[in-house]
Amino acid sequence: MQLDIDLEEVTDVIKNVNDKKERENNSRLISKAKINDLSVFHVDALIDIQKVISASQSSMWKALRADPIFTAPFEETQEILSEYNYDKIKLIILNIDIVGSTKLSMNLPIERVSKIIQTFTQEMTKIIRLYGGYVLKYIGDAIIGFFNVNSDHLYTFCINAINCARTMIKVINQGFNPVFAQYDYPELGVRIGIDYGENVIVKYYPHVDKINDLSKYDYKTIQKSSDIISAKKPVYDILGYTISIASKMTAYARVNHIIVGQLIYDVLSKEEQEYFSVVDINPENWNYISDVTGSVYKLYQNRA
Repeated sequence: MQLDIDLEEVTDVIKNVNDKKERENNSRLISKAKINDLSVFHVDALIDIQKVISASQSSMWKALRADPIFTAPFEETQEILSEYNYDKIKLIILNIDIVGSTKLSMNLPIERVSKIIQTFTQEMTKIIRLYGGYVLKYIGDAIIGFFNVNSDHLYTFCINAINCARTMIKVINQGFNPVFAQYDYPELGVRIGIDYGENVIVKYYPHVDKINDLSKYDYKTIQKSSDIISAKKPVYDILGYTISIASKMTAYARVNHIIVGQLIYDVLSKEEQEYFSVVDINPENWNYISDVTGSVYKLYQNRA
C-alpha cells in the first residue's frame, strides 16, 4: 500500500510467481519419475497387454496354490511426494474398487479371500506403474493411484490413465475370472473413477510420546520429544477436492466400467468423447459444483 503500484500490477506479479512455481513443481515431479519419461507418449503402444493379462493370471494361480510374498511400492511413492510438502500440484487421480468382494467373503475362507485381494492389489499396482502412475494407498479392496501431470502433455496423461483403467478391466475379465471359474468361485468386477485437478501434499510425523497436558512437563522434555518426532521419517499423503471426488464418483460407475470427471472429458478429442456418455444422476445425490463452470460437475461413463 506504500508503493506507487496499481493493485492490478501486484496481482500480475503474484500470478507470475505462482505460475512459475507450478511449472517448477511439474518439472520436478516429471524428473523424479522413473517411468514418466515415457508417459508423454501413448504408453499403450509400448505395452504387450496380452502378456500383462497372462502374467496377472499366473500370479493369481500361484497365490491360490501357495503362500506368495506380497510387496507394496510405498517407499517410491513417499520419495516422490516428499518433494512437495504442502505444495499444491495438479494430479490425475485414479480410484479402483472391487465389486463382488463381499460375495467372495461369504463363500470362501478369509485366508483365501485375503490372497485374492492381495494379488488383485499387487497386479493392479503393476499396471498403474506400467502406465507411469504411482499407488498412493490401499483402502480395503480399493486402490488410489495418481499420475503426475505436466500441463504441456495433459491430453496424453489423460489418455494413459484411461488406457490404464481399460487394461485393469481386461486383466479382471480375461485373467482373474477364468481362474475363479476353474475353482467355481464368484466372479470379480471393478469400478474405476478418474479425475483431474489441484491437490495438496501434506506431511505427518509418527507419534512418539503421549503428552496430553503440556503444563505437566518442563520445556526440555517437550523439546526433546519434538526433536525425536522431527528425526523420525515423515509420512506424506495427498488431500484435496480431486481425490475426494474421484473416490465418490466411482460408486456411480457400472460394473467393469470407467467413469471420468468433466475436466478429464473436456481434454479428450471429439472422437474419444464419443466413447463416453454423460451420467444421469439425481441432483440430491450428486451436487458437487465445478469451480470452472459454476454448475454441477458432470460425470461421464464409457459406453458398453
